[in-house]
Amino acid sequence: MFVGRRMTRNLITVTPDTSILKIKNLLKEYNIDQVPVVEGKRLAGVITDKDIRDNSASPASTLSVHELNYLLSEMKAREVMTKKLYTVSPGTTIEEATKLINEKRVNSLPVVVNNDELVGIITTCDMLNVLLEFMGMDTPSSRIELALSSDMGEIEKISSIINSMGLTIMSIVSTISSEKSDARTTVIRVNTDDVTDLCKVFKESGYKVTTEYKVDK
Repeated sequence: MFVGRRMTRNLITVTPDTSILKIKNLLKEYNIDQVPVVEGKRLAGVITDKDIRDNSASPASTLSVHELNYLLSEMKAREVMTKKLYTVSPGTTIEEATKLINEKRVNSLPVVVNNDELVGIITTCDMLNVLLEFMGMDTPSSRIELALSSDMGEIEKISSIINSMGLTIMSIVSTISSEKSDARTTVIRVNTDDVTDLCKVFKESGYKVTTEYKVDK
């Protein structure tokens, strides 16, 4: 899946000359925590609610609300916006975008084309929604977790077991173990409300079922 298929396209944007007070009100009105700053169609920066807080008077300030709002109305976006940005293109994969967000510790990535033309934005919330869809959380189902070897054919074997019980795999995610390079944890979601019988069959077939998390003592 690509960023272009999940990004938000209808964006609230401001210009470098927009006052911080107006931006503060926009964030509150639309219940968002950041807004892109554009010059024409080109991305120039991003203003976040943290940027505004960092550049506002301290809570200990003796300024009145009127005085503070006046200062914010005089301050412009170009003065406090973040200019060094991490961006992606519509053709960037969701996996690559997720990795970048995690590595750079940001909450979103502007999506640009050509010469920094802003076409959308993708957020951590968008990433979580993709994960939930991949895991089949929006469909009636149950999960089962297995510890598998990395031998060829293992996925085919467990698929055969599931199908033999008249069940269908809704989603399957497999990760390599951090402790053993030849082992992996596989989470399978199947179209049933009760996986008791399936767990039993897997165990009888020699598989280690790790659906229930137990803390080592």
